[in-house]
Amino acid sequence: MKELIFKKIENSTIFATDYRNFCINNTIQFSDSGMAVVYGPNGTGKTSFINVLAENDNTSFIAEHDGIQIQDNSSGFFHVILDQNNRHIISGTTKDFFLGDNIQREFELKEYIDEERTRILGVVANNLKTSFGISSSSSKILNYVQNSDFKKLLTDISNARSKGAKYKTEELINIINALPASVVGEYAEEKLSFVIKDINEKESIIKKIKDIPLDDIVVNTHVHEIEENTEAIKILERFHTKTQCIVCDTLGIDSHRLIEKKNANRENVMQSISDTVRAAIEHVISITGMYDPFEIKNALLEALNTGNASPIIRLREEFETYISIYNTKLIATLQDVVNTSDIGNKLSEYNRIIAERPEITEEDMLYIENIISNSMNKSFRIDRDENNTLKIQLANEDFLNIDRKELPLSTGEQNFLSLTFEFLRAKNSNCKIVVVDDPISSFDSIYKNKIVFAMVRILREKQRIILTHNTDVLRLLDSQYPNCFNLYIMNNKEGESNGFTKLSFKEKNMLINLKNLLDAFRGDVLRHICNVEEFLISLIPFCRGYAGLINEATIENQLSQVMHGYKNENVDIADIYITLFGNAHNTLPTSYIVNVSDILRKNVDTLDIVDPIEYPVLNKTLKHSFSYLQLRLWVEKTLVDKKGLNITHHMQLGKIIDLAFPNATDPASIRARVNLTSKKTLINEFNHFEGNLSIFQPAIDITDTALSDEKNKILQIIGAVNRGEI
Repeated sequence: MKELIFKKIENSTIFATDYRNFCINNTIQFSDSGMAVVYGPNGTGKTSFINVLAENDNTSFIAEHDGIQIQDNSSGFFHVILDQNNRHIISGTTKDFFLGDNIQREFELKEYIDEERTRILGVVANNLKTSFGISSSSSKILNYVQNSDFKKLLTDISNARSKGAKYKTEELINIINALPASVVGEYAEEKLSFVIKDINEKESIIKKIKDIPLDDIVVNTHVHEIEENTEAIKILERFHTKTQCIVCDTLGIDSHRLIEKKNANRENVMQSISDTVRAAIEHVISITGMYDPFEIKNALLEALNTGNASPIIRLREEFETYISIYNTKLIATLQDVVNTSDIGNKLSEYNRIIAERPEITEEDMLYIENIISNSMNKSFRIDRDENNTLKIQLANEDFLNIDRKELPLSTGEQNFLSLTFEFLRAKNSNCKIVVVDDPISSFDSIYKNKIVFAMVRILREKQRIILTHNTDVLRLLDSQYPNCFNLYIMNNKEGESNGFTKLSFKEKNMLINLKNLLDAFRGDVLRHICNVEEFLISLIPFCRGYAGLINEATIENQLSQVMHGYKNENVDIADIYITLFGNAHNTLPTSYIVNVSDILRKNVDTLDIVDPIEYPVLNKTLKHSFSYLQLRLWVEKTLVDKKGLNITHHMQLGKIIDLAFPNATDPASIRARVNLTSKKTLINEFNHFEGNLSIFQPAIDITDTALSDEKNKILQIIGAVNRGEI
């Protein structure tokens, strides 16, 4: 028999000290079917145990499996499938689910290529904007990109809507790598920056210089007067109220007449030159004081003053040089982004795999068709699209990597599909043990059956640990595959028996199957009773529920008389038990008459009701059930007697508490009402077992320590009521 022996389990300070040097109740044995179920009620550390096996932060464990020591999941022993709240629903890529070697690699490569393409396009777009003046597809400097294919690509990348989408990844890489690679020579950064900025301006001086016909460069010795007059006009207009020159202190200046004179002189010079030259001069003069690393203004005025076009030609040549530098640097930058990535190699490998057209294995396909398609009554198909990429469709619609709201599935179907895929992934993993956390939470009865079937069938080659706080899992497993698992109860409370307590075959069957439980009460349990009176009292709630189920109304009514603290009738509970279950081995007295007061005088804290070796869980269950009943009786009797309540027939505890503490504003009443109505031992439905005869639930859903704490708190309130303090 395979077994897993834990020597240490730590998760921050969550686990009791017993788990640090784990040597008792530290073994989980797998059944012949390779399955063990660990029942962990809320608050016992079940989720923390899952996190340990998943090797989350601040966790640690040491265990042994088949003679091999494993530690902190370093060997990948455990494949953990989290519960619904922690599991992603229909997320990720198909490689998460189908793990045939070629298919897994195909999807790994596809995921890398898609993510890397997005990253590269993001880096490129950022570089285009910050370093090359290309912030949108309408940026004017795109017209100066010398390679037409490159220009189209950059235009699409910088398009706010497209962002490079028009180009497939391979095409994008090929265009960039096909560009001539050359080293960027020496250049002045300020000149390159000027070129990038100027070309994108609405009015570009570079374009104006390039548009001047060289024949228009003729001698004009007055050309410098254009700038002089322009500046003079600015000064005169600014200080038009002055009659004294602000430069030479000459008196009697007529600013308006001087402005007219300067404008006329400026206009005369302007009219003497061509339109293209005039546009260039007006531009450079209008931005006097701007940063001019090319000294455009000086070159233009020099050419016109001498009639020699050489300065203009030199400017144009230098502009072309920097446009060429711009293109070289642009190409080098983008090639560097692509070449420092492994996308090219991954794309080549991906294309080779696609050419081989790997298929889903027949076995996995059969699982999908039989478990998913048939279970959900929706067609399930795996195809390849026009790019030869695997696609998964459900009801003829894609369901991976789309918003959940768009899926043609109910929430239950999504959960079922997701969990089934998790089983497929676990089936194909290299992990020896699959750990499943609460597999049927939030599923309806139909899907619970399907999930259990899928879990057992798909994972049949794996050893499995199933953690749950739902006894439905146990019944479903046993009904589909009888005796397929070993059952453990997990406990984690300082001062108690901690670890994983294995249930015997007969106690497990009693918990799973009501018929087995009833047969045990009719026979074997009677041979192992330690305290007969306490045994009969502890079973009052269960017997009442069972009587109602089999339509024994008289017995049901009789037992109600000892299940309410305000009653005082005598009831023969031995006779009732014998009527319901018989008296095999003649263990029970023929009569045992009790009333509420008799029950309240009993104390089971230090007693065993049945043999704790033969029936450990049943013994704990009966003691808990006894305490539940006794606490309910104490509360009802005290409140009714001390508060003088007018009780109607079979009034329930919640109503009695409301009547006892009706004041909605008195702090003491509010605290008493809240404290009593929030206690599990008082409100728990299993006090009456009406519609639910899972007798073990009170024991496995609350620890001895927690029960003791609740009992003490309730008795403190009862004491205060008796003393008239509340």
